[in-house]
Amino acid sequence: MNKLFPSQAQPRRRKALKPEDVDKLGQALMTLAQELWVVKDRQLVTEAVLAKRGIDISEEISLYQPDPELDAKLRAARQALVLKLTQDITGEYEPLA
Repeated sequence: MNKLFPSQAQPRRRKALKPEDVDKLGQALMTLAQELWVVKDRQLVTEAVLAKRGIDISEEISLYQPDPELDAKLRAARQALVLKLTQDITGEYEPLA
């Protein structure tokens, strides 16, 4: 059995971003940031409105288990976001479902 010494190892080839891919990656990050902000904004507004009415939902949200209908809706929204990000990175766009 031969041992592999560092001096004998071949460097691994990594896929790296090409210069033309940087803009696509930047767009994907902006899309993600926009989506994240919308969610954070709505969450903070919702919590503020409920708190104003004396309703603290923090723990209930942490323990909540969605029913099959909501779970399907969440899954579809997640898949749409992943598709949009993938399209931004590749630059290949298709209509969102």
